[in-house]
Amino acid sequence: MELNDLTHSYILYVLKQGDIRRYEAAFPQLFAHYYAYYAEPMPYSFRDEGEILRRRELMLQRLSLIAQRFKQQGLPLEGFKIVLFVGHGTSNGHAFPLEGQWVVWLPLETYPTPTAMDIFFTHEIAHALHYQRQPDFFYRSEAERTQVFRQLVTEGLATLFSKELLNVSDELALWGDYLPQNDVQRWYQQCQQREEELFRMAFENLWISDSQNRLFSYSDSDDVAENRAGYYIGLRLIEYYMKNHGLHLQGILGIRKAEFSKMFRNFLERGEYLY
Repeated sequence: MELNDLTHSYILYVLKQGDIRRYEAAFPQLFAHYYAYYAEPMPYSFRDEGEILRRRELMLQRLSLIAQRFKQQGLPLEGFKIVLFVGHGTSNGHAFPLEGQWVVWLPLETYPTPTAMDIFFTHEIAHALHYQRQPDFFYRSEAERTQVFRQLVTEGLATLFSKELLNVSDELALWGDYLPQNDVQRWYQQCQQREEELFRMAFENLWISDSQNRLFSYSDSDDVAENRAGYYIGLRLIEYYMKNHGLHLQGILGIRKAEFSKMFRNFLERGEYLY
């Protein structure tokens, strides 16, 4: 695992010199990807140098531990680049390909606690592992990125990795500690109570690209259909597939896009849901 740490460049060029262009020039491919899909160019608002350094040290510690968890599962992270940087608070991170290597990017401002780091570092690294083995699941346009089918598989799989590698509950794997526990429990109960409706909604829109990305975006809505329910549905689907095919984490990475597509079409044709 190769580490590319941009936090000191941020402190020097953005906080001390006000030179955003020089900071972003430290890794132009990262910022091209980031601005293409996840953020708009804007002034940087995370400006507490002490907090930046505190989080940086904690992130390095947690990354080392997470890398060990992957290695214990027979999934060493050699050949991956991990980038620590300061962004605009619009995403926890993701992965993209660069010159034959997968780059996992982790914006420091979105990780306030060790729990958030553990859950979502694992999640974003799992995306890179998945794309490395099944590159058809990566996106090259906004329409591809927001396709419901693609996101159900990739986000469900990444959430499952957090759950299994860290041995945590569904709720923690889905949210980390970003929300109070009572709020997460209400959200999760609503997903369970409306499960058939949510599956039907996802399957009816399986091949579309939702520009608002309602099933996978965080919002202030109390309606889970407008607030990250896609992660819940994806997790259930991936677990269902693994159980019915006797797979473990290594095995699920080997399932091709066409196989997942066939399973989803079967659900659609039969009108069946998980239970």
